[in-house]
Amino acid sequence: MTEHIDVLIVGAGLSGIGAASHLRRQRPSDTFVILESRGAVGGTWDLFRYPGVRSDSDMYTLGYSFRPWKNAKAIADGESIREYITDTVADEQLEPHLRLNHRVISAAWSTESARWTVTAEHGGETVTFSCRFLSVCSGYYRYDEGFTPAIDGLHTFEGPIVHPQHWPAELDYAGKRVVIVGSGATAVTLVPSLAKEAQHVTMLQRSPTYIAPVPSRDHLADRLRGRLPAQVAYTIVRAKNIGYSMFTYQLSRRRPETMKGILRKSAVAKLPAGFAVDTHLAPTYQPWDQRLCAIPDGDLYRAISAEKADIVTDRISRITPTGIRLASGGVLDADIIVLATGLNLLVMGGMTLSVDGRPVDVSSTLTYKGMMLAGVPNFSLTIGYTNASWTLKADLVARYVGRLLGYLERHHYDYVVPQAPASVSSGELVSLIDLQAGYVLRSVDQLPKQGAHAPWRLHQNYLRDFRLLRAGRLTDDVRFGRRGALPAVSAPYTEAGSHTEPGSHTEPDSRAKPDRFARPDPLAVPGTAMITIDGARVRYRVTGHGDPVMMLHGIGQSLDDFAEQHDRLSARHTVYSLDLPGFAYSARRPGVASLATLAGILPGFLDAMGVHEPVPVVGNSLGGAVAMTFAVAHPQRVSSLVLVDSAGFGSEVALVLRLLAVKPLARVLMRPNAENSARTVRAVFYDASLATPERVAHSFALSRRRSHAATTLDLARELGTFRGVRQEWRAALLATVQRLGIPTLIVWGDHDHILPFGHLAAARTALPDAQTHVFANTGHMPQIERPDEFAEVLEGFLANQHGVSSAQTAFSKQIENGIASM
Repeated sequence: MTEHIDVLIVGAGLSGIGAASHLRRQRPSDTFVILESRGAVGGTWDLFRYPGVRSDSDMYTLGYSFRPWKNAKAIADGESIREYITDTVADEQLEPHLRLNHRVISAAWSTESARWTVTAEHGGETVTFSCRFLSVCSGYYRYDEGFTPAIDGLHTFEGPIVHPQHWPAELDYAGKRVVIVGSGATAVTLVPSLAKEAQHVTMLQRSPTYIAPVPSRDHLADRLRGRLPAQVAYTIVRAKNIGYSMFTYQLSRRRPETMKGILRKSAVAKLPAGFAVDTHLAPTYQPWDQRLCAIPDGDLYRAISAEKADIVTDRISRITPTGIRLASGGVLDADIIVLATGLNLLVMGGMTLSVDGRPVDVSSTLTYKGMMLAGVPNFSLTIGYTNASWTLKADLVARYVGRLLGYLERHHYDYVVPQAPASVSSGELVSLIDLQAGYVLRSVDQLPKQGAHAPWRLHQNYLRDFRLLRAGRLTDDVRFGRRGALPAVSAPYTEAGSHTEPGSHTEPDSRAKPDRFARPDPLAVPGTAMITIDGARVRYRVTGHGDPVMMLHGIGQSLDDFAEQHDRLSARHTVYSLDLPGFAYSARRPGVASLATLAGILPGFLDAMGVHEPVPVVGNSLGGAVAMTFAVAHPQRVSSLVLVDSAGFGSEVALVLRLLAVKPLARVLMRPNAENSARTVRAVFYDASLATPERVAHSFALSRRRSHAATTLDLARELGTFRGVRQEWRAALLATVQRLGIPTLIVWGDHDHILPFGHLAAARTALPDAQTHVFANTGHMPQIERPDEFAEVLEGFLANQHGVSSAQTAFSKQIENGIASM
């Protein structure tokens, strides 16, 4: 039997318990379970039981933002951290949601049901769960084994050889000679802990690591304790420590020699005279190429000063029955050898993912905001900071998931999936974890990748990530959708308060009146998303596969004008449409909107979409003039033009557009009014039945957007006067387009009342080599009113133009520089 919940959390360690706690606070009605492969909560802090195990992050940042750390020690031992986690489980009432000894094997996403099916092993049997959202908080290393390098003679050693990840509880090291192989955080923790009882402890390292003494107590916390409420004091100390850790990291990266000097000076002051600091404590890499090792109150240095421990920098020749022979010829006698040689990576605990039956290769997948995977819906992955406390990032991820779930619920979506622009996926890619530590470098090919910039690059900067994840937009470079069959896209906006089950194909009630206060969702249509181009946020839509074609809408309109053509062309083409800057849901560019500013966004848009070859451009009304302007400025990027009832050929235009050129009248006409919107939509079509309530509601919603209205007025004034369309810009533009010789198709509706049918004759005169087509009994938008005929005509034209000669392309390139300045 499959148990269904809203959110499934994998891992009951520090981040998994934190994710569950945040979920309860943000979304108390959501159901959830936590699957943990081990028999106890705590994750790392339950697994590692070696002497002295502790955090190298202070507990004011390693602790949860909602749960104050009350212990006096800022650098806490493993047992205290484990108790902190188990106390959180109790106080947050998470026990009923825990499923211990459940090792997740796989998770499969189905778009049709908008659910994950998660398979786990429990007690030798297979159990399944289904969920709406999958949150993986399992860390990134293997719990069942650590890294053990191949060392000659290892099997000949007569004493115990142990790995800290599996420390034997019964191991007796009192009075023994212990050699710890390694130089990382585990090694520097073990040395002073074992030195308390061992005869002598030697840390044998191949190369040095940066080591930083830190106070075990936080003096500000001590002063505030008891004087302020616990949560207030905790928040203050947490903020101070976040700032300090960011300062030291930035100092390390920007002034590495300064940081090296600080660390060296500290070591010289705390170690015995004559200690070879430059041999044992001066790495060849820069600070924070690998994580700094913190030693509370300088305990490692105190153990060395007490002659209970030392550091040897050398390589192992082989293991002997009684110790270690070094490459330099020296010998280290040992009763016990501890291999603190690192971790083995295991992304997502070894579980596999698939989306609609297709396996997901996590190692080649891009990470979005450091927490989601491109192409994987309703999924998050918690990977903490490498240069600060793990929990700082885990908290941000958990809060972001809550925000995202709320957005899905409010907008009646079932899923969200990140989509990387081609410019990101084809650009520079790096590993998600950017440390140069051995355990990362050994398994870097297993890790997901990052792009060159946000939101596809992890900042490793808490303040920037706070802005991105706590306050940033949820709609950048993502697509939202609903389960089941794709909804009809010709009328993407429904009335406020109504919700049609996706895939139901229910016909709209023709008697319904649009709710003038509805808040339409700009990303409701499948394939729509937002992207930033040249500093402006642009809404766009991409569907289908095959040769690209780009479609541009008219004045006061939006990409939704081409919904029917997305449906019909996507089987053979990749169809791109966008809200031109300032119109609909795209932001205005600085200054006054013009044909040049609208066309100027297109090269960046195509680059972001990964379209670098010449592309057919389809433009309706104003979009036709924009398409021609784009072709004049960038002839090498336009393979053909399809001008649909296009502006630019005649002077006569609908009265309402002429009135927009008169400022006092324009202000009145542009006031949002549902009746005006209804008249505008009816004027577009010959068939009055196409002026549906949904289209009227959409038009009214756009009229309420100030940027949309302002852009409409800018273009109306640039292109026309009360007398009609200006001659000046049309003459210069058409003359240049004619000289380009770009293959052109001009189509018109014979009952167009916006740009009258007579403009077609002017178009034939201006562009005598263009092909033409007339749609009978059709208004201003034949792509909507005659969708099948339009698609057939367009497909035929594009098929004939598929083999554009290289001579034509070369000619376009030759004249580009001369024309662009005209």
